[in-house]
Amino acid sequence: MEMPLVSVIVPMFNTELYVDELIESVLAQTLENFELIIVDDCSTDNSCAVVESYIPKSGGRLRLVKTFRNEGPGVKRNRGLELSRGKYIFFADSDDMLISNALENFYRIAEKHGADVLHCKRYYDTHGFGEDLAKNMKLDGDANDNAEAFLTDDIYKRLRAWMKNAFEITPWMKFCRRDFLIENDIKFLPIVQEDSVWTFELICTAKKFVMIPNVCYIRRRRENSLADLSLRREINVDSVRRKFERIIRGLNDVDEFMGRLEYFRENPAVRYRSLSQFVTQNLNWIRVASGNTEPHVIYENLREAFKGELGGHDALICFLISNNIRLIKELIRTRDKLKAAEEK
Repeated sequence: MEMPLVSVIVPMFNTELYVDELIESVLAQTLENFELIIVDDCSTDNSCAVVESYIPKSGGRLRLVKTFRNEGPGVKRNRGLELSRGKYIFFADSDDMLISNALENFYRIAEKHGADVLHCKRYYDTHGFGEDLAKNMKLDGDANDNAEAFLTDDIYKRLRAWMKNAFEITPWMKFCRRDFLIENDIKFLPIVQEDSVWTFELICTAKKFVMIPNVCYIRRRRENSLADLSLRREINVDSVRRKFERIIRGLNDVDEFMGRLEYFRENPAVRYRSLSQFVTQNLNWIRVASGNTEPHVIYENLREAFKGELGGHDALICFLISNNIRLIKELIRTRDKLKAAEEK
């Protein structure tokens, strides 16, 4: 069988209502030389049956991989990468869709630049089904940014852009050369919302990192998805736990990764500032997920959620996190008061 130009890798968990549209959008691509690898994360609905119904009409390009442990999307993406054969890798979510010429655009631009990573600056955002899906569709990102540009190979300038939130962290906004990922051992952590660490490693290691304006992806927002857990005015324990886990487990990975790069060993101040940015970013997400919850409630919830998992430092770590969130909220309130005073 001819080696595919692109491997589309999709982690799947209980998306029987949506995965058919994802598969159809991939099978309808103008670039036909691809493989679609869907890695199931122990779905309990009919998702696998839906995927299997498409295998006979996929021309041998669709593969379903069943696993026996629920481990989250990152681990399943890693499994898909291990099984892939394409020159390039694209990670999609099982409830989303691709524009019909997405893979062709990605492949053409990557070959033109010899890129390790393409980063999309725009995508379509929508929700619902059928007519509602089209009616609710809107462009997300800077509609006036039509530039296709190589990102500087100066790692400090890249990091400054990262610190200003110039990069979306979602995997489906990246198109990567497979050999680049393998050679640099860039994988997803076994935690939920693992994409920020993965994106950080891409930014620091890619020799050719190209920003593109092409709109190639349709993101569908839906209730109860991992990416869109609703944020109430009370604490959302599930959402807080995921973000807290990313600080505890992701921070070690980020620090170890930087320790392997000569640039960070020679520039400890940049290394420290990058760690600070990573923690601050995640603390702010925890703040949002915690709503108006009092610090002592956040502390108790964190202690309960991570009981026995923090090496005997549960009380200290949970206090430091909850206290930092309290300080962030106080700073925001002070900023708002100052702004109101200035306006007067």
